[in-house]
Amino acid sequence: MDRIRETLLAVRFSWFVIFHPFKGFWELKREKRGNISSATLILLAMVFVFILRRQFTGFIINPHDINTMNIVIQFSFILLPFLLWCVSNWSITTLMDGEGSLKDIYIATAYALVPIVLLNIPMLIISNIFVLEEMTLYSLIEGVSIFWAVFLVLVGIMTIHQFTMSKTIGAILITLAGMVVILTIVLLFFSLIQQMLYFGRLVYFELFQRK
Repeated sequence: MDRIRETLLAVRFSWFVIFHPFKGFWELKREKRGNISSATLILLAMVFVFILRRQFTGFIINPHDINTMNIVIQFSFILLPFLLWCVSNWSITTLMDGEGSLKDIYIATAYALVPIVLLNIPMLIISNIFVLEEMTLYSLIEGVSIFWAVFLVLVGIMTIHQFTMSKTIGAILITLAGMVVILTIVLLFFSLIQQMLYFGRLVYFELFQRK
């Protein structure tokens, strides 16, 4: 019960973080106000909200077929870029003498997503009651949620690594480039494995199947 209570308190602290980011991220790292469990709950909430948005956004602006949703793909769409970001940022900032650990990056990035989670709820409601001509408010809220989250990521990375603003922006740009490199290496690795398996099957067929 103590563990659950601690996690819920840490999730509630996200409300403080999004409105007081500099102090909030500092306390997340230095005073351990956040933890892996709370960050994971926020991340799962992000996935859940995006699934709701995909399925129940008003048909006027929803290009998706609600009968073809794949839960695995929806999870992958959020989780894979998130984890890729964390690993890439940790790899880059370690070389740049950043003070944040992989755990710190995971927690800070998850907390930075809270505005997107919260603001997607009114966006979902608006999409079902407004007509197309009134969707300016929908676009405005979406823009605010993205800008807010990006700002929080910027402040979070700067705070946990103790970087200057210019160094933080540089680290983020290199992190994005690193994500592309990591993804390319992973795809090449799986492509190589696939080719090796294919070659193994050919060798097996030549040696044991032909008479």
